[in-house]
Amino acid sequence: MKNEELDHILVKSFRSEPGFSLPANFANKVALLVIRREHWKTDVKEYLSIVLVLMALLAVAAGTYFWADKVFFMKIVDFANQNLIPLILIVLILNFVFFADRVLLRLLFNRWSNP
Repeated sequence: MKNEELDHILVKSFRSEPGFSLPANFANKVALLVIRREHWKTDVKEYLSIVLVLMALLAVAAGTYFWADKVFFMKIVDFANQNLIPLILIVLILNFVFFADRVLLRLLFNRWSNP
């Protein structure tokens, strides 16, 4: 394509109206969509960071108990081994409640509060 043809097409396209129109609140809808996506990312990152901090604190506490009193630590490990299924279910339920509190409820309330 030659430059003159390209110039002619550009001039013609700038002088004529496009065949479509955007709604008046299009920019607001796009901005809200971007804001919601960024809120979702921020909420998930916050949730994951809090979970990682709690796991690190649990590991430090377990290491401290192991270092301070190995007999007591072994009793805790035996108790955990004997009640593995209930402990896993409790941890999963607490994790879901925490995830719902930190991420899902914020997502739902933001979606309902903004048109």
